[in-house]
Amino acid sequence: MFDVAAYVSHLRYEGSLEPTLETLRALHRKHLESVPFDNSLHAHKGLAVWDEVETDPDVLFEQLITGRRGGVCHELSGLFRTLLQRLGYEVLILSAGIRGADDQYGPDLEHMLNAVRIDGELYLVDVGFVGPSFIEPLHVGEEEQEQNGFRFKVVDEGEHKVVLRQGVAGGWQGVYRFRPQERRLTDWKGFSSTVEKDMEWFWEGEQLTAGTKIQGRTGENGQMILIGRRYVESKDGAEKVRAIIDKNEYQDIVRHILRQAA
Repeated sequence: MFDVAAYVSHLRYEGSLEPTLETLRALHRKHLESVPFDNSLHAHKGLAVWDEVETDPDVLFEQLITGRRGGVCHELSGLFRTLLQRLGYEVLILSAGIRGADDQYGPDLEHMLNAVRIDGELYLVDVGFVGPSFIEPLHVGEEEQEQNGFRFKVVDEGEHKVVLRQGVAGGWQGVYRFRPQERRLTDWKGFSSTVEKDMEWFWEGEQLTAGTKIQGRTGENGQMILIGRRYVESKDGAEKVRAIIDKNEYQDIVRHILRQAA
């Protein structure tokens, strides 16, 4: 059963549980450090993974917290959303299209995230995006917000808002775009059948499919992301990308990301 105390203990969080922005920031970061993104149990399902967005929070708790495994965006977002609601936050479900090749964005239902309204202001809360991205709640506003050496802002683009990110080198680059309207889980019903089964996109120059294995987690020194055999370390406003060839090194990285014993 869903247990707030056990959940917070798993996150190694010992601070206040009052529904404030400070608490939200701390829980958000602790969640990204403690519960990894891991699609390895779902990769074989391809886009059909979206048919499972209405998973019971008690089931998610048993799998991700008690079972200590990682999850995909709707699992991670759904679990964290339940925690925030139990703590008294006003939480909304949002959807987003992820930036791909040639700065094109995927369909609006491609990604699920949450938003929290505090004192009339909206903050993006996303513990289910493998990144690189923000590691603390992002205020929905055009002001620049610095995290982990990177700068972020949210700008208007037609009917959408776009999350932009900039490192110490280079210009602003889109992360994903979203419509600032609340979603229902039923909005994803049938979504997988509306997208081509061989849908592909590009991430950092690598062609991906819905079956590509992806793991990621935030650490004390930044974000660690393994997409296929490409390993990305994102910290201090810069990213280091390299291909992992050695099988043992690959397994060590997976264990480290998933917090597994050797």
